[in-house]
Parts: sequence; C-alpha cells; structure tokens
Amino acid sequence: MVSMPAAKAARRLTAVVVGLAAAGCSYQYDDGLPPLGQREAAAQASAEAAQASASASAAGEAAQRRERAARSALRAPLDQILSGYALRGWADTVLPDEGGTSVASGSGAVWPDGARFTLRAQGTPGDATLRFACRGTTTARIIATVEGAPAVDLAFDCNRPWARTVALAGSGAVDIAFVAGSTPSNVAYRLVRP
Repeated sequence: MVSMPAAKAARRLTAVVVGLAAAGCSYQYDDGLPPLGQREAAAQASAEAAQASASASAAGEAAQRRERAARSALRAPLDQILSGYALRGWADTVLPDEGGTSVASGSGAVWPDGARFTLRAQGTPGDATLRFACRGTTTARIIATVEGAPAVDLAFDCNRPWARTVALAGSGAVDIAFVAGSTPSNVAYRLVRP
C-alpha cells in the first residue's frame, strides 16, 4: 500500500473540490416534471388544456347528433311528428341560421284541436324578417303580433319555407302563434335582422 503525506492528500482533495465547483457540476435528474417553482402553472395549463379538449369533443359529438337527427327527420314520413334532436335538426335545415343576424328561433308541434303553439321573440326596434315553415301533409296558420298589433296573419302550405318582413317597435317583442290545419304539423320560425 502506497502512503501519501497528509498535506499532499489535502491539497489534492482541495484541488478536486475547487475544480468541480469551478466546472459548475451539480447533481441533476429528469423526473419529467417542470422545475419546482413552475409546477403549479404547468398543472393549471394542463388542466385547462384537458378541459378545452373535453369541451371541443362534447361540442363535436352534439353537432354529429344534430346532423344525424336532421338527416333522420328529412327521411321521416310527413305525418310523423318530430321532437327533440330530430325537430331541431329539421328546423335548422329548413330555416338555417344564415343571411343576417338571427335574433330568435323556435320549433314545436301543433295539433288540429285548435290549440295554439305560442312563442315569444325579443329583438331591437326596426325591420326584421320573420321566416317560418311547417312540416306536415296540409297547411298551418301563423299569427304574429308586435306590441299587440297584428303583423302577420296567414295560412301557409307546409314543406317549404316562408318569410315576411315585420317592423319591430317599442320593446321589440313579437308574439308568434301557430295553429294546425286539418292534420298535426311541426312548425318552426326564425327572426332575422338584416
């Protein structure tokens, strides 16, 4: 065994320690996580990204359901009353949200027992277009009033869209009622500003 004087060993140890410190050596490892001071922000960003992805996925699935329902509604017999996604799909297909700013829309079913299907739309004063349609084997009737004054009152054939210009006054409230002809029908409307 070779022995080294204590002073020489101490100098050699000091040189090694100083050399390592000067080289900036330190112990590092990669655990896949951000540095300690940045972990909370990274976790928040990851959670937000996961939430955005889930929202986009849910919106995509809802759009696919509506599209399937619309295709199904267009193939359904005209004497079949639609509801739910199929009704909304039919309404969006026959009265699409295009050609202006859609203020309000609605859809439902009317029966020939004389009961009305009534909806209320709210817009700002000025001219608007009331677009409407029914789905059935005969006709339906629409009665629209603005601030209690008659604006539209007519019977119309089903299975094609119709439109009438209405002047919204005061509060911009429009009451819309549909009445069935001799058979049940689905009805829909869309109030559009130019």
